[in-house]
Amino acid sequence: MSVVPYLTISGGRAAEAADFYKKLFGAEETMRMPAEDKTKVLHCALRFAGAALYLCDNFRGETKPAMSAVFVGLDKAADVDSVTARARAMGAAITREPEDMFWGDRFAQFVDPFGHEWQVGAPKA
Repeated sequence: MSVVPYLTISGGRAAEAADFYKKLFGAEETMRMPAEDKTKVLHCALRFAGAALYLCDNFRGETKPAMSAVFVGLDKAADVDSVTARARAMGAAITREPEDMFWGDRFAQFVDPFGHEWQVGAPKA
């Protein structure tokens, strides 16, 4: 059994989103299936941090996707700061700056240019 987050990207920007995640997280694209019109992505599979992430363009109408968040566990507390800085430089809106949390992690949150919330965390040094 496995659980794979599947993000629906509005605005015909799934290819751009895949490139964003590859650059931000060092993800590897393992599959991309274009739609019949060759302008949208029917399915794209990414692999990083030992897990999969799937995404596609929105084919159900351009309504705002339901709010969801993806948590990425990082190895070192310093990685939280570097990923957040890279996300900011790439156009993400930082909603929680990196900080040491009461539960023992360094943690930050941001919303990517495609409207999805990301959380990054790692055990404090």
